[in-house]
Amino acid sequence: MKAFYALTLLVISYFASTNAGLIGHGIPIPIELEENSPPQYEFHYSVHDTHTGDVKDQFEHRHGDYVTGRYSLIEPDGQRRVVEYNADPLLGFTAQVHREVPVIRQLPLHRH
Repeated sequence: MKAFYALTLLVISYFASTNAGLIGHGIPIPIELEENSPPQYEFHYSVHDTHTGDVKDQFEHRHGDYVTGRYSLIEPDGQRRVVEYNADPLLGFTAQVHREVPVIRQLPLHRH
């Protein structure tokens, strides 16, 4: 009986080793990677809703690893916040923020 088990294990191990490369694998096919051009895009949008007071805009441009952009919005106090930004591999993300105080026009007084 031990000889039967030994012979069975020997036959199983033989077939397992000869078919090991075929189980679950096909013939290797070389993969050709395409050379892609640098990513680039540009977009702009704006909102000017006088009913809700939502006023904002954004512009962004990307060429390869370099991104430049600007966005602005009107804050609750009426000031416009403007953010101009750049991103590149050397400096990372940098931004300059400034505020513009709204110009209040004085209406002419009419005296009767």
